[in-house]
Amino acid sequence: MSAISIIMPCYNRDYDLRRVLEAYDQQDTGIPFELIAVDDASIDHTYELLTSYRPKHYSLIVERQAANQGPAAARNRGIALAQARLTLFVGDDILPAPDFVRQHIAAHNLHTDLTTAILGYTTWPPDLTMNTLMAHIDGVGAQQFSYYHLRDGRKYDFRHFYTSNISIKTDFLKSLDHWFDTDFPYAAFEDAELAYRLSKNGLQILYVSAPLAYHYHYYSIWTFSKRQYLAGLMACLLVKKHPQISSLIIGRAWQTRVWRWQFQLALRKSPLINFEHLETKILSQASSYEAQSRINTANFYKQILNYFFTKGVIYGTFPKNIADRVNAVYVEEKLVPLLK
Repeated sequence: MSAISIIMPCYNRDYDLRRVLEAYDQQDTGIPFELIAVDDASIDHTYELLTSYRPKHYSLIVERQAANQGPAAARNRGIALAQARLTLFVGDDILPAPDFVRQHIAAHNLHTDLTTAILGYTTWPPDLTMNTLMAHIDGVGAQQFSYYHLRDGRKYDFRHFYTSNISIKTDFLKSLDHWFDTDFPYAAFEDAELAYRLSKNGLQILYVSAPLAYHYHYYSIWTFSKRQYLAGLMACLLVKKHPQISSLIIGRAWQTRVWRWQFQLALRKSPLINFEHLETKILSQASSYEAQSRINTANFYKQILNYFFTKGVIYGTFPKNIADRVNAVYVEEKLVPLLK
């Protein structure tokens, strides 16, 4: 029987997935493990690649969704099939280091408490071209993961349940009456929502840097700002489901800001600003900085990415006609001062 079940949702990844499958064949452990790959109705040849691959040193289980439903539903299908004592969540753009599986198992052998999950370290690979935006979100900005602020061997709350590289006791995971919430269609906060419910049953997330994974995902300011907008939408959904954690997800001052924007709208007599034009302008400006490592872009990137996250929260909070007006006020407050 496998010692660990690795669950990997896949979507349109045929161009690089073979390398990931081969990396699991190169694991330096003799302990049996299984990889459960769930294709989320890809429109490329991901499924064909998965079904044709023949692993030498692990068991590969391949499932395919009838329609694209997002990573939450794909992971749930994988969880239902998981038989091992441990369940490890990864992404299809995650390349494991040679001792990745062994280190996760070793960490659980050391920390045997049923409620302890092991968060491994995920970073950019050395052969991936980096830009200043990627350095920011993986560093001081911490707008992708918070590893910059984490300390090896310490425990962290439910917000750090990163499904790129985290393992958990299967019995504890399956003790919930439902697993990932499929109301979350995007890869944002569906993991935190599950972890929050697990935390009510005692979940503790222990950061152990030894299980190393490389994240093969190139970002530009254009693509990551879109990701931040979707994260804002999903953060709003999380808060609607669990209002008691609002301050941890969207900040303590959110309601005060909403009142201020609505007050400004009530007093306003001049036309509202064209915020889509301003967004394009500021993103173009930011894009020109991506290759300029000598410029200190930390605060600039932080303000832009916070804007797009908050925009997502705004559109998750209000009907579109009202959200358009509120966001126009927010643009003037947040983006206009950044323009050259």
